[in-house]
Amino acid sequence: MSVPADYLVYPKRRSGPDHDRYGHRYLATAPAVAWPDGKHLLIWVTIHCEHFPMDMPKEPFVPIGGMDRPSPSVWDYSTRDYGNRVGIFRLMRVLDRHDLRATVAMNSKVAERYPYLLDEMLKRNWEIAASGVDMGRLHHGLLSKEEERAQVDEAFTTLRQLSGQPVIGWHSPAHSQSSHTPELAAGAGARYIADWINDDMPYRFETETGALVQMPLSYELSDRKILFLHNQCTDDYAAQITAAFDCLDAEAREKGGRILSLSVSPWVIGQPSRIAVFDRLLESFLSRDGVAGATGATICAAWENHDEQVGMEDE
Repeated sequence: MSVPADYLVYPKRRSGPDHDRYGHRYLATAPAVAWPDGKHLLIWVTIHCEHFPMDMPKEPFVPIGGMDRPSPSVWDYSTRDYGNRVGIFRLMRVLDRHDLRATVAMNSKVAERYPYLLDEMLKRNWEIAASGVDMGRLHHGLLSKEEERAQVDEAFTTLRQLSGQPVIGWHSPAHSQSSHTPELAAGAGARYIADWINDDMPYRFETETGALVQMPLSYELSDRKILFLHNQCTDDYAAQITAAFDCLDAEAREKGGRILSLSVSPWVIGQPSRIAVFDRLLESFLSRDGVAGATGATICAAWENHDEQVGMEDE
């Protein structure tokens, strides 16, 4: 079998990243970051507020938490819907107790379907970030650019109108992007995206529409991966989150600011058997000197200020 002569010719092949999205940076040698108010470790709580339609398509893939059974999958649908009816209010009580503001990565259909829920979030001054239209409309390479642009624009427009916030953050449902997603998010007015999970700190992410800040929204530490996908117990979840905190806290004290990303889903961590462990973790972490909560927008602004002062390493 033969291949065309230019099959292995790749115009961006070179030492380091084979793309132009971001410069090559090693976090271990990156310039130290000083967070506002003398804090060294910021806890970024991101709540995934999603709508899983009963008739979700199976192609090109089913996101984690998506419908596993033929429509109408009452079991799947009602389990996820539990989060928006019950679990989210347990999270609200816990975050209220610790005086923490969350970032809500929200499908725009949730804002439309649950106006009371959105109002409760706005009362708490939580940040609303766009996370697509719903979990049945994912972003991937099989979408045309115009189809995807319509989805991105619908998500941002709806959330801005209903929340009254500028909505500057974007997280693609299921961490899935096409090659056009960053440009479309930037063109819709995003300042940061949270899809690439290759760092513990923000970095500059280039698009044809303008630079974004890529935020470290952890999937490795998410309740969806640990408690749902891997079916581990809450003691295992607590041990992993605590180990991450200890590591990042030590690094921050030695090398400069760090972020602990706590990515949670109301239908997972909001269960009555699990919410207490999340409460205890926050109580333990926030009792430490130099630790505070922050939203994605707050971290983005602080990082942009740092980035302007020291620039980015680019090899």
